[in-house]
Amino acid sequence: MSILDEIVAHKREEIGGLEDVLQPPPCLRDFAQMFDAGTCLIAELKAASPSEGTIAEEFDPEKQTRHYMTGGANAVSVLTDKKYFGGGFSVLRNARSQTALPLLCKEFIIDKKQVRVARDCGADLVLLIVKILEDDELAALKQEIEKYGMKAVIEIQNAEELERALKTAPEILLINNRNLTSFDVDLQTTENLLDGIPDGVKVIAASGIKTPEDLKAFPPRVDGFLIGTALMRATDPEKFLQNCRNVRNAEN
Repeated sequence: MSILDEIVAHKREEIGGLEDVLQPPPCLRDFAQMFDAGTCLIAELKAASPSEGTIAEEFDPEKQTRHYMTGGANAVSVLTDKKYFGGGFSVLRNARSQTALPLLCKEFIIDKKQVRVARDCGADLVLLIVKILEDDELAALKQEIEKYGMKAVIEIQNAEELERALKTAPEILLINNRNLTSFDVDLQTTENLLDGIPDGVKVIAASGIKTPEDLKAFPPRVDGFLIGTALMRATDPEKFLQNCRNVRNAEN
């Protein structure tokens, strides 16, 4: 069993214990403004990962969120998986209290109940991973996300997944440069898929970005970047984000 299969199996067990948050969901933030400033920088809260192990020995998501705001992030991504990534829906709620930026719930979504809890905890966008969903599941979960006024971010990693994603008329595609089976990273993955993406669909590149200079590897068609591990380990995450924007502005 691959680590991805293990995670999904754990999610199926976990769903039964999820409880809807007994409070009115917060108002949605305007996720459209994420792309207004040119390059969209999505800064991630991530304490650990299967590929990296422990990333942040002292995980302070509220402090990190404030750094991201000051550094000029356009949105914050929150890992809500606890077992493998050291996150949780409580981290999403805490981030909500610290920032007015749109929040992306980054989770292995396989059930509508997860979508409802994400909304209750303050998510504005929710990730859907094509690799772990059948076509009918992908369509139904995207519809559920949109029912609550949120936006679906559809994650793909290859041409076959792109073809499947396009059937759902996505507005935002996230191209993962990390193969979720082997966990190998190839920054060329993003560029290889760009020609098949229709104009008007926003493209976010994720995984493998270790320094601001890495953004030079991506063509102008890429609208944004999701950066996690490098920001969590940066001694000055605010400066890291500012340098990312400077590099991208110079390239464009």
